[in-house]
Amino acid sequence: MSAVEARIRIKGLRRERENVSALRDYRVQEVFKSFIESQRSEKTSHDYNMRVREFFRLVLDKDIEHVTYEELRNIKKADVKNEYVAMLVARGNVGNTIQTKLNSVRSFYNELQSNDFKVNPMIFKMKLDIDVNHHNSLTVDELQQLFEFLKGEKCLGVEKYLLAKTLFTTANRRTATLKMTWNDNFIIRKDINSREDIHIIRVRDKGGKWIEKPISDEYYEELQQLNKGQKYVFDFSDRTMERALERFSKVLGKKITFHSLKATAITIGYMMSRDINLCKQLGGHSSIVTTEIYLKDEQSLVNQLSYNMSRTIDDSILDSMDKEDFIEFLNQNEDIKNMMLLRLGQ
Repeated sequence: MSAVEARIRIKGLRRERENVSALRDYRVQEVFKSFIESQRSEKTSHDYNMRVREFFRLVLDKDIEHVTYEELRNIKKADVKNEYVAMLVARGNVGNTIQTKLNSVRSFYNELQSNDFKVNPMIFKMKLDIDVNHHNSLTVDELQQLFEFLKGEKCLGVEKYLLAKTLFTTANRRTATLKMTWNDNFIIRKDINSREDIHIIRVRDKGGKWIEKPISDEYYEELQQLNKGQKYVFDFSDRTMERALERFSKVLGKKITFHSLKATAITIGYMMSRDINLCKQLGGHSSIVTTEIYLKDEQSLVNQLSYNMSRTIDDSILDSMDKEDFIEFLNQNEDIKNMMLLRLGQ
């Protein structure tokens, strides 16, 4: 090795050490700790701590202690709106409260920026539309209306329908769904019970973690009609779909968004299974608390558990029902009908 090569190598090693040192000195967690400790009062420190932590749990599904610089840089304004503000609205936060929380997290981003992190605090500056319920879900009938409406669209009707069906079927985020490719996001796994080969949609979710959602052979074949050799499964912009959902919203008379399809999936999934853990798995949530946001309290008194558990169950009712009565009962109770079909199909 020549003297010149040796000097170049030494300089390269020095730069590597400096980069490692910089990462060690300016980790997200260290800036966060400094940010919290620099607040003027104990109450302000407590409030900022809670607000920043809430932001990263909702957007990245992570505690601040595990957030990386790369994850910070990948958070976009759309994520703030769809993953943070929408969830705050669903939790009952009013406009002033949401604005205060946005300003608090923006202050943390300003602190990161002053420590040479390449982040954009302006993603927290937005006009709040808190009158919109971002968790408006569709009933079973309304979902079918949406599917038929999209199929009837003159431009990309089948594509829009299958995008909506995929968002509903998997409850995955729109960004992950729109990035799906034919080569990278479809795999096959063997079921542990039946030993059958099952098609899987596999996408990157919050925090960069991979999540897998099994789909039926029938639906996989239905998706294949879009496969014309292109890279992406859904080879059109999200704005094209947004405009279609806006048109359907006017027909239906209530606001329907991309996120409404996830809310619909979890709501209908719970109606079909009455299993909140399955809904948690479907939603890709780390906590059932998040899943519960999507589920509305039962308002009917006679449908609540305390009322029904206090009654004596009379199984002789079944003996008095003929086939026609039973079918009519199932048709009038979609949740029970779907639950039975699910069990019978296993």
